[in-house]
Amino acid sequence: MNVAVIGAGRAGLIAAAGLADFGMRVRCVDIDETKIAALTRGSVPFHEPGLMELLDKNRKADRLHFSTDLAEAVEKCLVLFIAVGTEEVAPGKANLAPLFAVTRGIAKSLREYRVLVIKSTVPVGTAKAVLAELGRLTPIVCDVVSNPEFLREGSAIENFLRPDRVILGGNSEQALAVVRDIYRPLYLIETPIFTTDHETAELIKYATNAYLALKITFINEIANLCDAIGSDVHTVAKALGSDKRIGPKFLHPGPGFGGSCLPKDTRVLVNTGEQYGVNLRTVAAALETNYFQCRDVLNKLKNVLGSLEGRTICVLGLAYKPSTDDVRESRAMDFVGLLLEEGATVQAHDPAANGAAAALLQHERLNFFNDPYEAASGADALAVLTEWNEFRALGPTMLKRAMRGAVLLDVRNVFVPEAIAAAGFLYLGRGRGAKLSVSVPEISNAVASR
Repeated sequence: MNVAVIGAGRAGLIAAAGLADFGMRVRCVDIDETKIAALTRGSVPFHEPGLMELLDKNRKADRLHFSTDLAEAVEKCLVLFIAVGTEEVAPGKANLAPLFAVTRGIAKSLREYRVLVIKSTVPVGTAKAVLAELGRLTPIVCDVVSNPEFLREGSAIENFLRPDRVILGGNSEQALAVVRDIYRPLYLIETPIFTTDHETAELIKYATNAYLALKITFINEIANLCDAIGSDVHTVAKALGSDKRIGPKFLHPGPGFGGSCLPKDTRVLVNTGEQYGVNLRTVAAALETNYFQCRDVLNKLKNVLGSLEGRTICVLGLAYKPSTDDVRESRAMDFVGLLLEEGATVQAHDPAANGAAAALLQHERLNFFNDPYEAASGADALAVLTEWNEFRALGPTMLKRAMRGAVLLDVRNVFVPEAIAAAGFLYLGRGRGAKLSVSVPEISNAVASR
């Protein structure tokens, strides 16, 4: 079967590579000529483990091609997957202009029946609006299927090839059968495929991300309580996760949820509730609580160092999660911003996201380093904001030797506290109770005297 994927962003490229690996003949279309030229040469515009290899494999097998020609894709492909971005134009309001621009482009080129599959994350009612727009623009009958993606950056290839479930929403049995046939390789691994109406499929995507945001927010608040009580949040989380009604995933404390999906989708869901006269209080509370998490973490550092004016802080990790270079709504970037507001100098390092972070935030007191030990050089304190595996292998003694001060703020609980304390650090974990190493006054006085 010939299929097209329209949009060569993160979701679109992964879908194109995955569908080609299912045996489809795929055309990946984007209006960005520079991006398409780079992809044709074998260059990938973002960091995603395994993606380049999968693209190369299917390009060499002649199952995957890149193009800027939407009309040709509409002419030659029965199924058109739309995977354009829907970033917010205002808090809680998705930008659907790219989606409807693609819809108009498809309608202009239509000569016979096609199935449009919406993979973009879109508010409830969007699929019906696309159908109405097609009906207004062309007499040719088309069908629309809602097929939201549930990809996690850093493991997106695995998520696409071996998903927890596939959601198909629509009112045409013919169109649904066509799309089910595309996903037939998943039948062998018994992937559940849920078929429903458009609105339910659209809502499932937002409800999923909002629930994950709630879990993250909950464990972060429990971590705050653990610090006050002197308990270990990891023991609490393991006990919670062993309850099959709850499960262990997303019960990991940190600086709050971020990235391109959870914050945006949670805001859109709250806005959708308001449109339908439903107050989603718990979801709104998660957004409010998430806003304060970085400030709570910053206060832990200020409680030890006092004023951060003139201090040098090393920040390890800038991406919102490991195995990606995505810094969109990264709480690590928020933390860097707060440090700069406090008058600190920031020396930052991320294994993949230095470039993206530098493009997003430029400041005379913000410097980026390619080596974590260089970033730690001369720092009064070190803060770990993203749980890259590389950071777990860092030598505490070498870090201590590079630094001027002796405070380590482990926001993601990457390190073994006892090992950090043994190297002479004051260890500040997240929800790990009492501080380790020398007393707070000793650290504060030592730093203040320099």
